[in-house]
Amino acid sequence: MKKNLKFYYFLFASAVILFSCASMSKDIPNTESTVSEIILSFSGDIMAHDVNFNMKNYNRIYEDIRDILLNDDLTFGNIETPVCDEKPLSSFPFFNVHSDYLRAAIDGGFDVFSFANNHTNDQGIKGIDGTIKSFNSLKEEYKNKELFSSGLKNKEGEDFKPVLIEKKDWKILFLSVTEHINSHDKSKNRLYYSAPSKTGRKKLISAIKKMKEENPCDIFILSLHLSEEEYGLKVLESKKTWFKALADAGVDIVWAHHPHVLQDWEFTDTESNKKAFFMYSMGNFISGQRWKVNYDDPAYYREYTGDSIIMQLKLKKIDGILQSGMKASTVLITNYNEKNAPVIKRFTQEWAETLSEKERVYYLKRLELMKAYLPKLK
Repeated sequence: MKKNLKFYYFLFASAVILFSCASMSKDIPNTESTVSEIILSFSGDIMAHDVNFNMKNYNRIYEDIRDILLNDDLTFGNIETPVCDEKPLSSFPFFNVHSDYLRAAIDGGFDVFSFANNHTNDQGIKGIDGTIKSFNSLKEEYKNKELFSSGLKNKEGEDFKPVLIEKKDWKILFLSVTEHINSHDKSKNRLYYSAPSKTGRKKLISAIKKMKEENPCDIFILSLHLSEEEYGLKVLESKKTWFKALADAGVDIVWAHHPHVLQDWEFTDTESNKKAFFMYSMGNFISGQRWKVNYDDPAYYREYTGDSIIMQLKLKKIDGILQSGMKASTVLITNYNEKNAPVIKRFTQEWAETLSEKERVYYLKRLELMKAYLPKLK
Protein backbone atom coordinates (compact mmCIF):
# COMPACT_ATOMS: atom_id res chain seq x y z
CA MET A 1 0.00 0.00 0.00
CA LYS A 2 2.84 2.39 0.89
CA LYS A 3 4.44 1.70 -2.46
CA ASN A 4 1.16 2.57 -4.19
CA LEU A 5 0.89 5.82 -2.20
CA LYS A 6 4.43 6.79 -3.16
CA PHE A 7 3.61 6.09 -6.77
CA TYR A 8 0.51 8.31 -6.65
CA TYR A 9 2.47 11.07 -4.88
CA PHE A 10 5.05 10.88 -7.68
CA LEU A 11 2.38 11.18 -10.38
CA PHE A 12 0.77 14.12 -8.58
CA ALA A 13 4.09 15.95 -8.15
CA SER A 14 5.00 15.38 -11.79
CA ALA A 15 1.66 16.76 -12.93
CA VAL A 16 2.11 19.88 -10.78
CA ILE A 17 5.60 20.48 -12.18
CA LEU A 18 4.45 20.01 -15.78
CA PHE A 19 1.49 22.34 -15.25
CA SER A 20 3.74 24.98 -13.69
CA CYS A 21 6.23 24.78 -16.54
CA ALA A 22 3.44 25.09 -19.10
CA SER A 23 2.04 28.14 -17.32
CA MET A 24 5.48 29.75 -17.11
CA SER A 25 6.14 29.17 -20.83
CA LYS A 26 3.03 31.21 -21.66
CA ASP A 27 4.48 34.17 -19.78
CA ILE A 28 7.90 34.07 -21.51
CA PRO A 29 7.92 36.74 -24.28
CA ASN A 30 8.77 35.87 -27.87
CA THR A 31 12.45 36.75 -28.25
CA GLU A 32 12.49 36.56 -32.07
CA SER A 33 13.48 39.88 -33.65
CA THR A 34 11.37 41.67 -36.24
CA VAL A 35 13.44 42.26 -39.38
CA SER A 36 12.38 44.64 -42.14
CA GLU A 37 14.29 45.41 -45.35
CA ILE A 38 13.76 47.93 -48.11
CA ILE A 39 15.48 48.46 -51.49
CA LEU A 40 15.86 51.98 -52.89
CA SER A 41 17.11 52.81 -56.41
CA PHE A 42 18.62 56.14 -57.48
CA SER A 43 19.34 57.42 -60.98
CA GLY A 44 20.98 60.43 -62.55
CA ASP A 45 19.25 63.28 -64.40
CA ILE A 46 16.20 62.53 -66.54
CA MET A 47 16.74 65.13 -69.25
CA ALA A 48 14.95 65.84 -72.52
CA HIS A 49 16.77 67.38 -75.46
CA ASP A 50 14.99 67.47 -78.81
CA VAL A 51 16.29 64.01 -79.74
CA ASN A 52 14.62 62.69 -76.57
CA PHE A 53 11.21 64.35 -76.72
CA ASN A 54 10.89 63.86 -80.50
CA MET A 55 10.75 60.09 -79.96
CA LYS A 56 7.43 58.54 -80.98
CA ASN A 57 7.42 56.08 -78.07
CA TYR A 58 9.02 57.25 -74.82
CA ASN A 59 8.59 53.82 -73.25
CA ARG A 60 11.45 52.55 -75.43
CA ILE A 61 13.85 54.46 -73.20
CA TYR A 62 13.22 52.07 -70.30
CA GLU A 63 12.80 48.70 -72.01
CA ASP A 64 16.18 47.26 -71.03
CA ILE A 65 16.14 48.34 -67.38
CA ARG A 66 12.42 48.45 -66.51
CA ASP A 67 12.52 45.14 -64.63
CA ILE A 68 15.24 46.49 -62.31
CA LEU A 69 13.22 49.57 -61.39
CA LEU A 70 9.96 47.68 -60.98
CA ASN A 71 11.46 45.11 -58.62
CA ASP A 72 12.68 47.48 -55.91
CA ASP A 73 10.56 49.32 -53.33
CA LEU A 74 11.14 52.92 -54.47
CA THR A 75 12.97 54.47 -57.43
CA PHE A 76 14.17 58.10 -57.29
CA GLY A 77 14.70 60.31 -60.36
CA ASN A 78 15.69 63.94 -60.94
CA ILE A 79 13.48 65.56 -63.61
CA GLU A 80 15.69 68.24 -65.13
CA THR A 81 13.01 70.05 -67.09
CA PRO A 82 9.62 71.66 -66.51
CA VAL A 83 6.68 69.40 -67.37
CA CYS A 84 4.11 71.86 -68.70
CA ASP A 85 1.47 70.81 -71.22
CA GLU A 86 0.46 74.44 -71.82
CA LYS A 87 3.92 75.36 -73.19
CA PRO A 88 5.57 73.98 -76.36
CA LEU A 89 8.22 71.29 -76.23
CA SER A 90 11.60 72.92 -75.86
CA SER A 91 15.25 71.88 -75.71
CA PHE A 92 18.37 73.58 -74.32
CA PRO A 93 18.70 76.23 -72.98
CA PHE A 94 15.05 76.50 -71.88
CA PHE A 95 13.69 72.98 -71.49
CA ASN A 96 10.10 71.79 -71.43
CA VAL A 97 8.33 68.47 -71.91
CA HIS A 98 4.73 67.34 -71.65
CA SER A 99 3.19 64.97 -69.15
CA ASP A 100 3.54 61.93 -71.43
CA TYR A 101 7.32 62.14 -70.98
CA LEU A 102 6.92 61.93 -67.20
CA ARG A 103 4.27 59.22 -67.60
CA ALA A 104 6.83 57.04 -69.40
CA ALA A 105 9.23 57.43 -66.47
CA ILE A 106 6.48 56.27 -64.10
CA ASP A 107 5.71 53.29 -66.34
CA GLY A 108 9.46 52.65 -66.41
CA GLY A 109 9.48 52.19 -62.64
CA PHE A 110 10.03 55.62 -61.08
CA ASP A 111 8.10 56.51 -57.93
CA VAL A 112 9.82 59.56 -56.36
CA PHE A 113 10.75 62.71 -58.25
CA SER A 114 13.08 65.60 -57.51
CA PHE A 115 11.91 68.80 -59.22
CA ALA A 116 14.42 71.29 -57.78
CA ASN A 117 17.32 71.97 -60.17
CA ASN A 118 18.75 74.73 -62.33
CA HIS A 119 16.22 74.10 -65.13
CA THR A 120 13.15 73.99 -62.88
CA ASN A 121 12.10 77.54 -63.74
CA ASP A 122 13.15 77.55 -67.40
CA GLN A 123 9.53 78.35 -68.34
CA GLY A 124 8.91 80.80 -65.50
CA ILE A 125 5.97 80.65 -63.11
CA LYS A 126 3.71 79.19 -65.80
CA GLY A 127 6.13 76.30 -66.21
CA ILE A 128 6.22 75.63 -62.46
CA ASP A 129 2.42 75.74 -62.20
CA GLY A 130 2.24 73.42 -65.22
CA THR A 131 4.66 70.96 -63.63
CA ILE A 132 2.62 70.86 -60.42
CA LYS A 133 -0.57 70.39 -62.44
CA SER A 134 0.97 67.61 -64.56
CA PHE A 135 2.28 65.73 -61.54
CA ASN A 136 -0.98 66.01 -59.62
CA SER A 137 -2.87 64.75 -62.66
CA LEU A 138 -0.55 61.75 -62.95
CA LYS A 139 -0.96 61.00 -59.25
CA GLU A 140 -4.70 60.84 -59.85
CA GLU A 141 -4.19 58.68 -62.93
CA TYR A 142 -1.95 56.21 -61.07
CA LYS A 143 -4.16 55.68 -58.03
CA ASN A 144 -2.78 52.19 -57.44
CA LYS A 145 0.85 53.40 -57.53
CA GLU A 146 1.92 55.91 -54.90
CA LEU A 147 3.93 58.79 -56.38
CA PHE A 148 5.93 61.40 -54.48
CA SER A 149 7.76 64.62 -55.34
CA SER A 150 9.61 67.49 -53.72
CA GLY A 151 11.16 70.77 -54.81
CA LEU A 152 8.27 73.04 -55.86
CA LYS A 153 6.17 75.57 -53.92
CA ASN A 154 2.46 76.08 -54.55
CA LYS A 155 2.89 79.76 -53.70
CA GLU A 156 5.57 82.25 -52.74
CA GLY A 157 6.58 82.42 -49.12
CA GLU A 158 6.16 78.73 -48.37
CA ASP A 159 8.87 77.11 -46.30
CA PHE A 160 10.68 74.02 -47.48
CA LYS A 161 8.49 71.04 -46.61
CA PRO A 162 9.86 67.51 -46.60
CA VAL A 163 7.71 64.72 -47.97
CA LEU A 164 7.02 61.80 -45.64
CA ILE A 165 7.04 58.59 -47.64
CA GLU A 166 5.56 55.58 -45.89
CA LYS A 167 6.49 52.31 -47.56
CA LYS A 168 5.89 48.97 -45.88
CA ASP A 169 6.77 49.80 -42.26
CA TRP A 170 9.37 52.43 -43.22
CA LYS A 171 9.11 56.20 -42.77
CA ILE A 172 11.33 58.06 -45.22
CA LEU A 173 11.73 61.83 -45.15
CA PHE A 174 12.53 63.24 -48.61
CA LEU A 175 13.58 66.76 -49.59
CA SER A 176 14.68 68.17 -52.97
CA VAL A 177 16.79 71.35 -52.95
CA THR A 178 18.81 73.17 -55.61
CA GLU A 179 21.80 75.45 -55.02
CA HIS A 180 21.87 76.60 -58.61
CA ILE A 181 19.26 78.26 -60.85
CA ASN A 182 19.55 79.70 -64.33
CA SER A 183 16.85 82.33 -63.93
CA HIS A 184 16.70 84.69 -60.96
CA ASP A 185 13.37 86.27 -61.83
CA LYS A 186 10.30 86.05 -59.62
CA SER A 187 9.85 82.36 -60.44
CA LYS A 188 12.86 81.47 -58.25
CA ASN A 189 10.58 82.03 -55.24
CA ARG A 190 8.46 79.05 -56.33
CA LEU A 191 11.12 76.37 -55.95
CA TYR A 192 13.29 75.02 -53.18
CA TYR A 193 16.32 77.18 -53.83
CA SER A 194 19.11 77.47 -51.27
CA ALA A 195 21.92 79.89 -52.10
CA PRO A 196 25.37 78.21 -52.03
CA SER A 197 26.70 81.02 -49.83
CA LYS A 198 27.84 80.56 -46.24
CA THR A 199 24.61 82.17 -45.01
CA GLY A 200 22.43 80.11 -47.36
CA ARG A 201 24.00 76.85 -46.30
CA LYS A 202 23.70 77.74 -42.63
CA LYS A 203 19.96 78.31 -43.14
CA LEU A 204 19.61 74.97 -44.91
CA ILE A 205 21.39 73.18 -42.06
CA SER A 206 19.02 74.78 -39.54
CA ALA A 207 15.99 73.85 -41.67
CA ILE A 208 17.11 70.21 -41.93
CA LYS A 209 17.62 69.95 -38.17
CA LYS A 210 14.13 71.32 -37.59
CA MET A 211 12.59 68.94 -40.14
CA LYS A 212 14.28 65.96 -38.51
CA GLU A 213 13.04 66.98 -35.06
CA GLU A 214 9.46 67.56 -36.22
CA ASN A 215 9.20 64.45 -38.44
CA PRO A 216 10.35 61.23 -36.80
CA CYS A 217 11.59 58.90 -39.53
CA ASP A 218 13.79 55.92 -40.27
CA ILE A 219 15.91 57.74 -42.87
CA PHE A 220 16.24 61.25 -44.30
CA ILE A 221 17.08 61.51 -48.02
CA LEU A 222 18.24 64.82 -49.51
CA SER A 223 18.23 65.39 -53.25
CA LEU A 224 20.80 68.15 -53.79
CA HIS A 225 21.38 69.93 -57.10
CA LEU A 226 24.81 71.42 -56.68
CA SER A 227 26.43 74.69 -57.54
CA GLU A 228 29.64 73.48 -59.17
CA GLU A 229 31.33 73.21 -62.54
CA GLU A 230 29.87 70.69 -64.95
CA TYR A 231 31.67 67.62 -66.35
CA GLY A 232 34.20 67.23 -63.52
CA LEU A 233 34.96 63.60 -62.64
CA LYS A 234 36.78 64.30 -59.39
CA VAL A 235 34.97 64.87 -56.09
CA LEU A 236 36.07 68.17 -54.57
CA GLU A 237 37.19 68.14 -50.91
CA SER A 238 34.93 71.12 -50.28
CA LYS A 239 31.96 69.02 -51.42
CA LYS A 240 32.90 66.19 -49.04
CA THR A 241 33.06 68.67 -46.17
CA TRP A 242 29.65 70.12 -47.08
CA PHE A 243 28.03 66.71 -47.30
CA LYS A 244 29.37 65.73 -43.88
CA ALA A 245 27.82 68.87 -42.43
CA LEU A 246 24.49 67.86 -43.98
CA ALA A 247 24.83 64.40 -42.43
CA ASP A 248 25.57 65.87 -39.00
CA ALA A 249 22.38 67.91 -39.36
CA GLY A 250 20.34 64.72 -39.81
CA VAL A 251 20.58 63.59 -43.44
CA ASP A 252 21.26 59.87 -43.96
CA ILE A 253 21.55 59.78 -47.76
CA VAL A 254 22.71 62.65 -49.99
CA TRP A 255 21.78 62.08 -53.64
CA ALA A 256 23.50 64.78 -55.69
CA HIS A 257 23.49 65.94 -59.30
CA HIS A 258 24.33 68.73 -61.76
CA PRO A 259 27.80 67.90 -63.22
CA HIS A 260 26.12 65.57 -65.82
CA VAL A 261 28.85 62.98 -65.28
CA LEU A 262 29.10 60.20 -62.75
CA GLN A 263 31.33 60.77 -59.73
CA ASP A 264 32.26 58.50 -56.84
CA TRP A 265 30.09 57.48 -53.88
CA GLU A 266 30.90 56.34 -50.37
CA PHE A 267 29.75 55.28 -46.94
CA THR A 268 31.18 57.62 -44.36
CA ASP A 269 31.35 58.40 -40.65
CA THR A 270 31.25 62.06 -39.70
CA GLU A 271 33.08 63.67 -36.78
CA SER A 272 29.96 63.17 -34.66
CA ASN A 273 29.99 59.44 -35.59
CA LYS A 274 26.95 59.85 -37.86
CA LYS A 275 26.90 57.17 -40.57
CA ALA A 276 25.75 58.33 -43.99
CA PHE A 277 25.87 57.48 -47.69
CA PHE A 278 26.90 60.07 -50.28
CA MET A 279 26.30 59.93 -54.05
CA TYR A 280 28.47 62.88 -55.10
CA SER A 281 27.07 63.11 -58.65
CA MET A 282 24.89 60.57 -60.42
CA GLY A 283 25.44 62.02 -63.90
CA ASN A 284 22.76 61.60 -66.57
CA PHE A 285 20.20 58.83 -66.67
CA ILE A 286 18.91 59.83 -70.11
CA SER A 287 19.79 62.87 -72.23
CA GLY A 288 20.80 63.98 -75.70
CA GLN A 289 24.20 65.26 -74.62
CA ARG A 290 26.02 62.38 -76.33
CA TRP A 291 23.75 62.22 -79.35
CA LYS A 292 26.72 62.95 -81.61
CA VAL A 293 29.11 60.20 -80.53
CA ASN A 294 32.80 61.03 -80.75
CA TYR A 295 34.00 57.70 -82.09
CA ASP A 296 37.53 59.06 -82.65
CA ASP A 297 38.00 60.10 -79.03
CA PRO A 298 36.03 58.00 -76.52
CA ALA A 299 37.90 59.72 -73.67
CA TYR A 300 36.67 63.20 -74.63
CA TYR A 301 35.10 64.82 -71.56
CA ARG A 302 31.57 65.07 -72.95
CA GLU A 303 31.50 61.35 -73.77
CA TYR A 304 31.12 60.74 -70.02
CA THR A 305 27.66 62.35 -70.13
CA GLY A 306 26.27 59.19 -71.71
CA ASP A 307 27.33 56.66 -69.06
CA SER A 308 26.08 56.28 -65.50
CA ILE A 309 24.71 53.78 -62.99
CA ILE A 310 21.57 52.78 -61.20
CA MET A 311 22.48 52.80 -57.52
CA GLN A 312 20.57 50.38 -55.33
CA LEU A 313 20.67 50.60 -51.54
CA LYS A 314 19.41 47.83 -49.30
CA LEU A 315 18.54 48.98 -45.77
CA LYS A 316 17.57 46.89 -42.79
CA LYS A 317 15.73 47.49 -39.53
CA ILE A 318 15.73 45.10 -36.59
CA ASP A 319 12.98 45.69 -34.05
CA GLY A 320 12.42 49.11 -35.60
CA ILE A 321 16.08 50.17 -35.30
CA LEU A 322 17.96 51.11 -38.48
CA GLN A 323 21.07 48.97 -38.87
CA SER A 324 24.42 50.42 -39.89
CA GLY A 325 25.16 47.75 -42.48
CA MET A 326 23.55 49.49 -45.48
CA LYS A 327 24.46 47.64 -48.68
CA ALA A 328 25.08 49.30 -52.04
CA SER A 329 25.07 47.69 -55.47
CA THR A 330 25.34 49.25 -58.91
CA VAL A 331 24.09 48.56 -62.43
CA LEU A 332 26.21 50.28 -65.07
CA ILE A 333 24.12 51.84 -67.84
CA THR A 334 24.77 53.70 -71.08
CA ASN A 335 22.79 55.87 -73.50
CA TYR A 336 22.71 54.20 -76.91
CA ASN A 337 21.38 55.70 -80.13
CA GLU A 338 18.96 53.03 -81.33
CA LYS A 339 16.79 53.62 -84.37
CA ASN A 340 17.35 57.39 -84.27
CA ALA A 341 16.52 57.74 -80.57
CA PRO A 342 18.59 57.48 -77.36
CA VAL A 343 17.62 54.56 -75.14
CA ILE A 344 19.19 53.09 -72.00
CA LYS A 345 21.15 49.86 -72.12
CA ARG A 346 22.79 47.81 -69.41
CA PHE A 347 26.44 48.55 -70.02
CA THR A 348 28.22 45.20 -70.12
CA GLN A 349 30.98 43.73 -72.22
CA GLU A 350 28.56 41.08 -73.44
CA TRP A 351 26.22 43.77 -74.77
CA ALA A 352 29.07 45.76 -76.39
CA GLU A 353 30.29 42.63 -78.18
CA THR A 354 26.96 42.44 -80.06
CA LEU A 355 27.50 45.81 -81.78
CA SER A 356 29.00 46.67 -85.16
CA GLU A 357 32.78 46.98 -85.22
CA LYS A 358 32.87 50.79 -84.99
CA GLU A 359 30.43 50.89 -82.09
CA ARG A 360 32.01 47.87 -80.39
CA VAL A 361 35.44 49.51 -80.30
CA TYR A 362 33.95 52.73 -78.93
CA TYR A 363 31.77 51.18 -76.20
CA LEU A 364 34.42 48.71 -75.04
CA LYS A 365 36.79 51.66 -74.61
CA ARG A 366 34.08 53.61 -72.76
CA LEU A 367 33.54 50.63 -70.47
CA GLU A 368 37.26 50.47 -69.76
CA LEU A 369 37.37 54.20 -68.98
CA MET A 370 34.40 54.03 -66.62
CA LYS A 371 35.86 51.14 -64.68
CA ALA A 372 39.23 52.89 -64.48
CA TYR A 373 38.02 56.02 -62.71
CA LEU A 374 35.30 54.37 -60.62
CA PRO A 375 37.15 51.69 -58.64
CA LYS A 376 33.97 50.28 -57.14
CA LEU A 377 32.91 49.14 -60.61
CA LYS A 378 35.87 46.75 -60.87
